[in-house]
Amino acid sequence: MSECIPAWQFFAALQSEADPQSIDRSSALDEALDVVLDEVLADPAPDGELVRKRYYSLRRNRLSKLNNRRALDRLRCRSTHRRCGSDVGSVLLMAPARDVVDQIACGQLADLIRTVLPDDDFMFLLDVADGEAYADMARDRNMTVSGVKSKAFRVRERVRNSGISATLRHGLRR
Repeated sequence: MSECIPAWQFFAALQSEADPQSIDRSSALDEALDVVLDEVLADPAPDGELVRKRYYSLRRNRLSKLNNRRALDRLRCRSTHRRCGSDVGSVLLMAPARDVVDQIACGQLADLIRTVLPDDDFMFLLDVADGEAYADMARDRNMTVSGVKSKAFRVRERVRNSGISATLRHGLRR
């Protein structure tokens, strides 16, 4: 690669920056560098300023993603070890075993959803809820992946805009 291309010069300068103090910042930096490298390889002619803006934007977004993920993990996890008032480790809380009341409530919620959706849309929604991959669903239904995602959005939107959405929100918060 030529040394006179501004994008490559800036990328070389980014690689020589000191490592950040936190693991999250380091991970965000690495992810952003990977993306910028792929973009510079695909098009080595962009201006160095454009690459700089893209890099810092990606790094900021990746760091925000990692911080948000850590905050979600704190909500789902509880500390198991405490030393001097600080958390040393966390363990993922296991969902409690379903009892008869939970099964009855899920059945009633499913019946409510059935009142606003046709049977094929309800079965589609159950497949999405069961965690079936969009690619598998697309192949089984002879659709594109984007078509499956669009249909999932429309079905969820139909449930959200129905009269039972407040009941569902209240029931799912328990």
